[in-house]
Amino acid sequence: MWPPGSDDSYSGNMDYGKNVVNILPSVEMLVSFNGDMTRSNKRACLLYAERMDFKELLQLRLAEKSDQRRMYIATVDSTSFQELKQDQSLNVTFSGFLDNVVRMLKDCQSGKLELHLSGRDQNISSGRETHDYHLQFVEIRSFKNLVHLSLPCRSAPLNTVLFYINKMLDASQKKQFMLEQSIQQMQVEINSQRVHTERLGTENKNLREAIAENTRMLEEKHAAEIQQYQDKLAKVNEQRGNELERNRRAISGLQAQMEKASLEKADLKSAQEQAEQRCQTLGEELSCCKARVCTLKEQNDKLQGELANARKQERKLEYKIEDLKQHTAELQEHIQKGNKEKANLSAELEAEKKILHTKRQALEMATEEISKANQIILKQSQELLNHKKTIAWRTEVALQQEKAVQAKDSLLTLREDELREARITIEKLREEIPQQLQSMRNFAQSLEQKYSKQILILKERLSIPTGKENRR
Repeated sequence: MWPPGSDDSYSGNMDYGKNVVNILPSVEMLVSFNGDMTRSNKRACLLYAERMDFKELLQLRLAEKSDQRRMYIATVDSTSFQELKQDQSLNVTFSGFLDNVVRMLKDCQSGKLELHLSGRDQNISSGRETHDYHLQFVEIRSFKNLVHLSLPCRSAPLNTVLFYINKMLDASQKKQFMLEQSIQQMQVEINSQRVHTERLGTENKNLREAIAENTRMLEEKHAAEIQQYQDKLAKVNEQRGNELERNRRAISGLQAQMEKASLEKADLKSAQEQAEQRCQTLGEELSCCKARVCTLKEQNDKLQGELANARKQERKLEYKIEDLKQHTAELQEHIQKGNKEKANLSAELEAEKKILHTKRQALEMATEEISKANQIILKQSQELLNHKKTIAWRTEVALQQEKAVQAKDSLLTLREDELREARITIEKLREEIPQQLQSMRNFAQSLEQKYSKQILILKERLSIPTGKENRR
């Protein structure tokens, strides 16, 4: 890590190397150089990204792959980070800045962004040192390229380049030393394997000689055994010929017996076929009988089931008939009671009608007398007419109630539930009708008293002579 503010202190002070942390492994990517040339030139470069542990310090090193003496360094410490935040309007902390730089480097590696190294005016100073380049993270667009981040960059001094080249040489020497050690170890292993292969070759040679000796001895032994077996086979062949002759004679006798047996077998077969035909016919007849028996059993079972169902239905019908008889008896009793109640109600209604008729006649007579009176009597007659309308309306209500009672009485013959409802309505009517009749009686009595008083007053007025008549 190149420390800020001192170009030569890093190569002299080796303590910085203990706290250096690689935030991204060294990667190879194409970088566009926009120097004095008229068009951009992309070159293959190696990029190293490092930070200082326990310190806000970030360093990006860019070295050309073909000539690593050309090295460019972009260093961001706390002061330069504050300047970057002000210049480029960064709204992140240093740790967030590190994460974004790593992400943009990965995007450059994948091809989403490009790295541009452009020159700047040497007279412009930034912080404590002069930077002659800008390291830009650029997104290529069709209309205008978008610069995500621009870091101040400078060409590395000779001592820094030499330091990193020495560091790379030390690393390569370490790798070479490790490779030499591994090569020596592998050489020792190869020598041991050669000795082992030579030993195995001598053992293999001895084994081949032993195998050849064993094969020779086995061949001699097998030749003697084969001769013995051939002699035995000759004797066995002679015995076999004798046995074959005897077997032929026995086979001829057996063939004669087999011919006789075949004839007997044919006779037995014909007899067996006849017996099978008889059995087949008997089996068919038996199956027909079984089928008939099964159908008869099924019919019998069905008839028995139907008979049982019929008996059950007959019992159910008997029970239903008994229930219906009881129900009809109860209904007849209820009808008789309803008829009695109806007769009583009708008698009461007729009596009330007669009373109302007499009251009407009396009222008509009173209205005829009142019609001869003056305007006060006419007004009272109008009130009387209104009262008559109310009486007529109440009589109509009574008639309607009478009709409702008749309808309820007709519905008593249908169901028991309707009979109960009719009872309830009749009871309600019993309670309401006497009240209405009583109210009508009270109203009629009040009217009689009122109009009788008025009639008496009028009679008195008509009978008493006035003062004017006396004067006349």
